[in-house]
Amino acid sequence: MLNEYEAKAAFLFNFVKFVEWPSQSFADANSPLIIGVVGDDSSSAVIDRIISGKTANGKRLVVKRFSNFRALTQCHIVFVRSSERDRIRQTLAAAGEGALTVGETERFAESGGMINLIIVDGRLELEINQSTAERAGLKISAKLLNLARVIRN
Repeated sequence: MLNEYEAKAAFLFNFVKFVEWPSQSFADANSPLIIGVVGDDSSSAVIDRIISGKTANGKRLVVKRFSNFRALTQCHIVFVRSSERDRIRQTLAAAGEGALTVGETERFAESGGMINLIIVDGRLELEINQSTAERAGLKISAKLLNLARVIRN
């Protein structure tokens, strides 16, 4: 049985397989896909163990950590930890246009985030704001959308 952060790290890893970024998101074919974790660092070892050094869709995955939105540099996926719940709007703005934003707090997707990982009745569930992802030029696979509660705004 996976613990909560092992499950969330597995989702982050699998999002790479089910989300398509515009080609200009990468400097070249060998550029890594960067996953930034913003906020509380307590799950870093788990995320590193599950993601760092692996490849998905031909891209080497790199995990970077940022203490807060002010430190954030360009990433392809930005995982906004619950410790940042009072700074979600600033963090989303700092993430930039083409980043897949993933959160773990109530109303993250309604607040402009793209994917929210929430615990409902002891199970990890997905909320996806498809409109926000489309505006950013990201294509989310129907397979992933079928697993989620889709939010449109």
